[in-house]
Amino acid sequence: MPTIDLVERVANELEQKILGGEIGPGQRLPPERALGTQLGVSRSVVREAIKRLQSLGLVASVQGSGTRVERPSRKPLRLSLERLVRAGDVSINDIWAVRIPLETAIAVMAAERRTDEHLRELESLQEVLQDPNTSVDDRARADANFHATLAEATGNCLFSIVLAPLIELMTESKRQTIGAYGSESAYTHHAKILDAVRRQDVHAAEEAMQEHLSTNYEYLRELAGATT
Repeated sequence: MPTIDLVERVANELEQKILGGEIGPGQRLPPERALGTQLGVSRSVVREAIKRLQSLGLVASVQGSGTRVERPSRKPLRLSLERLVRAGDVSINDIWAVRIPLETAIAVMAAERRTDEHLRELESLQEVLQDPNTSVDDRARADANFHATLAEATGNCLFSIVLAPLIELMTESKRQTIGAYGSESAYTHHAKILDAVRRQDVHAAEEAMQEHLSTNYEYLRELAGATT
């Protein structure tokens, strides 16, 4: 059985090579035997280290193709947040405490930097949200994509990376609020945000987003109270 210290050392060394660009996305790692020789450890240590890298979403092993470096993904971040929530270490209240200031900042920057293409996408999502013939799932998805598009409109990829797993964690809650209260409130709030972003009015965008998220938070609290 390989020692934990050795596995950790090898995993960290390989991780640094990947994050540092020495081994780029799509490139294949050397075979386990060759890696073991290079790093002065056994094949079993290399194997366990690679398993750690797989759990982080840094590499993927395919039968007959070896182990290749994966492209950057939001999946590890989302999985980490999901584990924290399911373990009880992070509550819905904690998530909203992050979402409100985060998405307020996103709305402000989106108003400054949005393009006509972003506006068209936001308008298209509003049509789905307003259509009474669409399913709750479709409207919940349109709601989530509205927020994701605003994050994209900031031009800062970190906003999208951080926001995406938070939105995914709240997907079921969004279905519940739309099912209980309908999508009219979300549509109205989104319309205010969209109008401010279209006019590039950062103060109005900030206020509209804060109002929207605060209302959603209150809906969730009401639903939680009704089920307890």
